[in-house]
Amino acid sequence: MSRNPPSDDPTTPLLQSAVAKPIAGADQTLGSQGDVDSELRWNESVIQAWRVLATFFCFIVVGANDGTYGLCDYYELDYAAVSVVFLSPCVGYVAAALVSNWTHEHFGQRGVALLGSACHIVAYVACSQHPPYPILVSLFVLAGLGNGVLDAAWNAWIGVMAQSSRLMGILHGFYGLGAALAPLAATSLITSRGWHWYQYYYLMVGGATIETVTLTIAFWSARGTSAKVEHHQSNGNRAHTKLSWRETLRGSPTIQSLESAATWIICLFIFIYAGIEITLGGWVFTYLVRQRGIPPFAAGMANFAYWAGLTSGRVLLGFLTTYLQIGQYTVIVYVAACLAFHFVFWLVEETKVSVAAVAMLGFFLGPLFPEAVIALAHRLPKHLHIAGIGIAVALGSAGGCVFPFITGALAKVAGIQILQPMVLGMLVLCLSSWVVFTSMSRRESFR
Repeated sequence: MSRNPPSDDPTTPLLQSAVAKPIAGADQTLGSQGDVDSELRWNESVIQAWRVLATFFCFIVVGANDGTYGLCDYYELDYAAVSVVFLSPCVGYVAAALVSNWTHEHFGQRGVALLGSACHIVAYVACSQHPPYPILVSLFVLAGLGNGVLDAAWNAWIGVMAQSSRLMGILHGFYGLGAALAPLAATSLITSRGWHWYQYYYLMVGGATIETVTLTIAFWSARGTSAKVEHHQSNGNRAHTKLSWRETLRGSPTIQSLESAATWIICLFIFIYAGIEITLGGWVFTYLVRQRGIPPFAAGMANFAYWAGLTSGRVLLGFLTTYLQIGQYTVIVYVAACLAFHFVFWLVEETKVSVAAVAMLGFFLGPLFPEAVIALAHRLPKHLHIAGIGIAVALGSAGGCVFPFITGALAKVAGIQILQPMVLGMLVLCLSSWVVFTSMSRRESFR
């Protein structure tokens, strides 16, 4: 890969990571995670700290978005039909992968904040009006676009900061917090106060409104002009050279990222991981109620325990990972722990043990996503961080739509007990993809 000199032009914080220091070539070895961008720190200024806090709140909304409550009964749907709701955001995530880097280049982080939060508000307001089911599915596509754009942008930005393991753990901890509070609030309001499923979206509208205000204020000065400047610099300062459309296309960060094997393998890892996370979070309630005969409130608490475990795992293990110093084996250890607790959940039907096993399964699942993003940031040259991480996160997150849909479709035929072998298979695939990634050299990543 080509080397680019540091630029004196002002850039948004996201793009400073791409021009602050020379880019490592494909035959070079990057330093420790704290060296990915030692000049970009969360507390280097008041506005920087405010921006980081705004992304944390944004991830609460993103996490709370990933749930469906009471749709089966309200719309009189079977497993396969309701699982379409899980699949529909996949279209939004794919669209986010295509527009993420372009949005950064032309509108900066301000454009990302406005686009993503606007998608959330429109989708949630419409969902609160309990529209016909086909329209509801299209609204989940829109919400998926918002999630994909915001998820990719803030992962790419925070993933290259100093102390990235800790910050990414906290960022995704807030995602888990939103995902944990959502079923707790929905279950309480629906079972105790007699709310309908769509009234839960009143809360989501409020959260999305706060998200819009905080993100817009925080990133208002982060425009896209400097992104275009950086893009030209990352392609060798060829502003005065007339290039063919093929050369221009091949020189774009998006195309270069798509040519990287590392991008695709981490994309696959995240795709499978997101499938595990959302499949468990979306179907464990139904599994416990219909397969184990657990009362709905207790099943809701188990769902809360899962997301609470995932949240605490991301924060606590994110800090612990810094001190373990076991490098690429960190993820292997965590996946092995997930496999162990999954077997406990599968084989032991006692309610308290099941709840504890689900919580611990979430605990060790928690840090996998952040660690994958950080690993990709280490592997890619800096000028590909925005596009590469954006593609991997946006496309990979679509797994959170595809696998719950497949689980629902299979559950219609084989029963909800299919959840357990599905999760086991995904954990094995997740581990396999990570082994492939860690076995690749940096040079092989760009073949």
